[in-house]
Amino acid sequence: MKILFLGAGGVGGYFGGRLIEAGGDVTFQVRPARAEALAAHGLVIKSPLGDATVPAQTIGSNAIGAGPFDLVIVSCKAYDLAQAIEAIAPHVAAGAVVLPLLNGMRHHDDLRQRFGPERMIGGMCQIETTLSSESEIVHKSQFARLVFGPFEEYPADAHVQRVISDFAALCEGANFSSKLMDPVDQALWDKWVMIGTLGGITCLMRGAAGDVMATKEGRELIEELLQEAISVATEAGYPPSPDYLANARKLLMAPGSTFMASMLRDLEKGGAIEADHIIGDMYRRAHESGHDANLLRMVFCHLQTYEARRARGGL
Repeated sequence: MKILFLGAGGVGGYFGGRLIEAGGDVTFQVRPARAEALAAHGLVIKSPLGDATVPAQTIGSNAIGAGPFDLVIVSCKAYDLAQAIEAIAPHVAAGAVVLPLLNGMRHHDDLRQRFGPERMIGGMCQIETTLSSESEIVHKSQFARLVFGPFEEYPADAHVQRVISDFAALCEGANFSSKLMDPVDQALWDKWVMIGTLGGITCLMRGAAGDVMATKEGRELIEELLQEAISVATEAGYPPSPDYLANARKLLMAPGSTFMASMLRDLEKGGAIEADHIIGDMYRRAHESGHDANLLRMVFCHLQTYEARRARGGL
């Protein structure tokens, strides 16, 4: 199968690179500067699971004739989604199925509205990566996982099922763990509960989860924010299981942990953040359902304040 990754950053670059290692036919749709770097140095991964440098095929945003692709994997940040939709539109029109790996849930509505639910499957990843100053993909732990599959409300037709099956087979030989879930909805909501809590508490307190736990009120505040996130998932019909929550609490409340959201790293660099997509959408859902969401409200205000200050050049 032919796979197109929109973006070759920490997420798209890592999983795309590992699929190339496994013999996959992978192309990256990237901006000119990234294409030049990949042409000159290859796609470089630094990881506890093994370093790798692989050749990377690339196309630009106007490469309408490239492909056709069976699967387009969208690995951009949420604030670039509108531009990403336009970039992949020709490939979807040519028959490609879309697999987004963004955090949160709202992007599914945007993609369905543009391409139709029959052209989409759901997915999420669990990995901690960043790009180095040399544009190397730095994997920060031994954990790298990809979960994907059809949605409960939109069963996949025969064509999409074939794409899913072929992709699952390719992933089995790659240097990361993967799981095909049918339906995939619960995994997506679980991830949002986790990332909403982690992103919310670490950005609000400007420290890693272990730093928050070192305070007198840290554990209680993490639990309160977690409960607000759980209320949103439960209202939607996807409450996290007791086992999932037990594991989430271990990660969120481990003393001395350096676990933090990528949004905090973006914030500390003065960059754009996914405030509205990850926290704002969760707060709105909680508020509209009548749930107590005081911490989500505070986190969202905090992040909007940062964005307003950044917009006026005050950082």
